[in-house]
Amino acid sequence: MPNSVVVIGDSPIPDRPSRDLIIYARDAGLNAMYVPISRISVKVDKDGPVTVIRDRPFKVDGVFLRSLGVLIDVETFFRRTITMRLIEESGTVVINPLDGLLRTRNKLETTVILKSKGLPVPDTIGTEDILYAYEVAKSMKDVVIKPLQGSRGYGAVKVSDADIAFQIMRTLLTFKKPIYLQKYIEKPNRDIRVMVIDGEVFGCMVRVAPVGQWKTNVAQGAVGKPCTNIDKTVMELAIKSVEALNLVYGGVDIGEGKDGYVIFEVNGSPDWAELTAVTGKNPAKALVLSMMRRLKA
Repeated sequence: MPNSVVVIGDSPIPDRPSRDLIIYARDAGLNAMYVPISRISVKVDKDGPVTVIRDRPFKVDGVFLRSLGVLIDVETFFRRTITMRLIEESGTVVINPLDGLLRTRNKLETTVILKSKGLPVPDTIGTEDILYAYEVAKSMKDVVIKPLQGSRGYGAVKVSDADIAFQIMRTLLTFKKPIYLQKYIEKPNRDIRVMVIDGEVFGCMVRVAPVGQWKTNVAQGAVGKPCTNIDKTVMELAIKSVEALNLVYGGVDIGEGKDGYVIFEVNGSPDWAELTAVTGKNPAKALVLSMMRRLKA
């Protein structure tokens, strides 16, 4: 009987990467489907804790975990986390592993881990002390204030005036949000996105920002271009970043700063439409093969 594989995400219907994973999994002979995490419940009774869908046991061989959700409150986050923890502890193969995905969801934790491994990251503070943050913003001069979680460049602002930064940070604290502030890294109007799968570089692209813009996210209008003459160091940094976070795969964003390469972010559930268009290769196929190897192990 074929192995059963489920793609788990937050949205009611699968996004593009989730659809790709399902298609390639079915092509490989696996039983594959998409299930929103909101449909999977935790049941605790005399037989112990289990995961269910409408009282039917949720038992599958493998899970591609794409998202726990972004715009959710802390209680929903807790429920979804323990749901995935139970699935993982039942022996189901999960890609990416829950703890790895949680690390990349928290930008501050990602930065701390990468720095602790000796990898280059921007000078950063995470705080709720606005006076301290204000003094740091004055000393850094050009700063980027980001949400602690999020992707695609949404909510990230570049500020050169510490007093404007103060007003932004005060607004964040008013809404009970922490301050995540980084020194802005001067670079060309591009960065390098490297996709790593199973400890090897699967592909990369240069993301070129629109004229006059500093954000290099494709969702913000950046355009992917083929990687040419990319330093081997970039590839090594990407591999080490994914390994440091205990991920099976990840999208690593690396900038070319004046003082050398800098790792901006590591995405544990990256989109890959632009990468596929640029490289002609779809990561979903490699991820399905990775899953099948783990299922046979």
